[in-house]
Amino acid sequence: MGQMNRTKHMNVLSALEKRALCYKNRYGAAQVTEVNEIDETGTVDTQGLTDEDSDIGSEGGDECRAETLQKEMLEASGVTDAVLQVHGIAPGSKQDGVFRLVYENCNGLSNKISGNEKLEKAREINDELEVDVACYNEHRQNLMHKDNKNGFAQLFRGGEAEVRAVAAHNTHEGKEVGRVQEGGTAMVLFGQLIEQYDFEASGREDSGLGRWVVMVFRGENGITTRIICGYNPCYNAKKQSKTSYQQARRYYITKEKDLTCPRKRFRNDLISQLTEWREEGDRLIVCLDANEDIYRKELGLRMTAADGLNMREVVGEFTGSEIEATV
Repeated sequence: MGQMNRTKHMNVLSALEKRALCYKNRYGAAQVTEVNEIDETGTVDTQGLTDEDSDIGSEGGDECRAETLQKEMLEASGVTDAVLQVHGIAPGSKQDGVFRLVYENCNGLSNKISGNEKLEKAREINDELEVDVACYNEHRQNLMHKDNKNGFAQLFRGGEAEVRAVAAHNTHEGKEVGRVQEGGTAMVLFGQLIEQYDFEASGREDSGLGRWVVMVFRGENGITTRIICGYNPCYNAKKQSKTSYQQARRYYITKEKDLTCPRKRFRNDLISQLTEWREEGDRLIVCLDANEDIYRKELGLRMTAADGLNMREVVGEFTGSEIEATV
């Protein structure tokens, strides 16, 4: 089982912006809002966004020619049409009573506020979609480092909505590394749902490795909902590396005298914790980078087993198309 090619987030964002600008200039802003049709696979029809039908003589032709060059450059760095393919339906204005959650493996997020383009993009998405909870994996911040002065609530504050956040990293090696540390999980809460937020019951998993964080909400009639954001690290054989996998491996060996694979420990510990919460009657929402096929490998099968947690993979269920494994 080999690792798939990685694509830089900023390359993808740049390509999407170029494509959106070309389409807007070609057809006009009014028609852009009409591009909401979904084909039988649950995928947005992108035929009008390809270079084959570009009208070089029309207004916006220069932008489209620039997009062609940009596309060739990005394909050379791994950004293909398959990466840019949109699944599902981009939501419109949020209606009353609707809860909206986003999840992203951000592959590193700078702790700076000023000049932080990735942070600005994330905040823009959250604002446009009227997000209630945003979940992030692999923020790659050593939250103990003196230069990482801004907490996640500070990073995402700026609008009218109140903000709460919980973030985690590997505290066992925080003093030995710089401001960047592989792994990390975080969640940010915006707006009215703060009224139901149970701060004391929310937080980080107990190992100190930053494998997952949880936010707890208390609703009417004693209903408790837990949102969990977790990261299962990729396997890495280099024992002295700073990868999340080897960080966890060093902790288990030195602190617990346990030689179990960190990925197996993640699966067992997470399922055990989810089972405990489910037995207490809690509702569970899990945002997860499993780094394996969620439909056919152990973690996904255990989470969806009818005689166990009996959870549903709702993204593929909604779009009609299975989400891809990262490894």
